[in-house]
Amino acid sequence: MVLSNTNIQTNSYYTNSNIIKNEQSTTKECNTENTNWFKNWLDDKDKVCTDGNDNGKLSVSEALGSFGKGLMGIVKSAIKHPIVTGITIAAGAALTIATGGAALPILVGAGALIGTGQIGYGAYKAFTADTDGEAKQAFETMGNGTFAVAASALSAKGALNAAAKAGVSSAEGAKDMNALQATVQCIKSAPQAIAQSAANIKGNYLTLSTGVVHANSNALRNGQVEYMSKANEVKAYRFNPNGSESEILKNNPGVFKNADGQYCIPNKWSPEEPYIIDTTKEQMIMMYGSPDDMAVCDGNVFKGSYVDSASFKSTGELNYQNPADLKYNEILDFTKQAKGAFNTAKEGTKVQTLEGVRTVGKGDVIAIDHTGSPYVTTAKSVLKRNIPIDTDASRQGFETLQNLIPKEE
Repeated sequence: MVLSNTNIQTNSYYTNSNIIKNEQSTTKECNTENTNWFKNWLDDKDKVCTDGNDNGKLSVSEALGSFGKGLMGIVKSAIKHPIVTGITIAAGAALTIATGGAALPILVGAGALIGTGQIGYGAYKAFTADTDGEAKQAFETMGNGTFAVAASALSAKGALNAAAKAGVSSAEGAKDMNALQATVQCIKSAPQAIAQSAANIKGNYLTLSTGVVHANSNALRNGQVEYMSKANEVKAYRFNPNGSESEILKNNPGVFKNADGQYCIPNKWSPEEPYIIDTTKEQMIMMYGSPDDMAVCDGNVFKGSYVDSASFKSTGELNYQNPADLKYNEILDFTKQAKGAFNTAKEGTKVQTLEGVRTVGKGDVIAIDHTGSPYVTTAKSVLKRNIPIDTDASRQGFETLQNLIPKEE
């Protein structure tokens, strides 16, 4: 009996030891699985059932775990596809440089839209999942999309600010927007950002290939100091090209025909060279007082330079006037409020202007009108005709202009 009891106790000991070993082995296996969760996630081996009921239904903790892994989707992409990820990052950086930042709202808007699509697709797949693996992948997809949307929202204001400096006017005003508003504005600004990006790429290419500074190039924009023209008042009317010759002359005060059959207005400063009116475009006839003190302003230039005088005087509102919206045969009061900028450049720098290539001389700066077209003028002229906008950079920039004026002046 004693031997029997001993055998029983011995067997019991070994049996209990096996149980302990099995438990330890199970614990060790779980620990190994937890330790390797990152590798399992990278290899997508974590998309399996772990609750014993493979029905596509996850617990809250399982769903949150898969969603959280999705937030790290960019890490998985970088590790599994380093070359593609590197090329994508490099391409984005190159595009940003080539466009001067004009393309950033496009990238942010695309990221937000793609991320939103991923969230919607993931939610649908989670709702229709037949297995736990499908459900886990669905929640991970939602995490990927959430990261994309969040990253886009956090970078939206910066993207708009950079794009505004690169010539995308619809990207202005980001400082007054919250993250969501800025993200939506990036999407709205995309069409103009695409057009401006193309113009900036062209400007940078021409500048680099010719050695002449072109419009929309980084060389022209870097270091720009913005300003506003002084509030000069003028009377003007929309040129009416309709009707017979006698009707056109009657309906447009001050207009006459030259020997070549072109419609013109007087040039006070050079009477023998009257201003020619391009009747194929919107034109505004500017009237400065005396009958011979007139000028022609292209409609595209006018609509970004002149505001309604009544609104400006009463409230300071910059209500820019589009000639296409004005009636013919009405002489109205306008105030010039043209946005512009200047950039200092080394003497001898060549600039492609609308009048041809010009060279920066002593005391000159490169000025840029509101359409982005550059021209060479004197620092003294900029100081005389314009005022700094309400920023420290603009005020400091104007202080440097005085130092550029030759002492003999």
